[in-house]
Amino acid sequence: MSLENSLNELENIANKLENDEVSLEDGIALYEKGIALTKECLELLNKNRNKIDEIKNEMSKLTDKIIQGDK
Repeated sequence: MSLENSLNELENIANKLENDEVSLEDGIALYEKGIALTKECLELLNKNRNKIDEIKNEMSKLTDKIIQGDK
């Protein structure tokens, strides 16, 4: 599931939980699902952050080579 889809589903869960007509059992199930989705979102964000860091490091290495080659 994409980050955007997970965030939309989390928003839907939050809206349902704000509804006074949700039973205790349904509320607990929604809460558990929300926690699982939150974990997925955090994992996706960390994975993408790591990718960005890798790209930045590669770019830094390339620019260092170019700068050192000009000396």
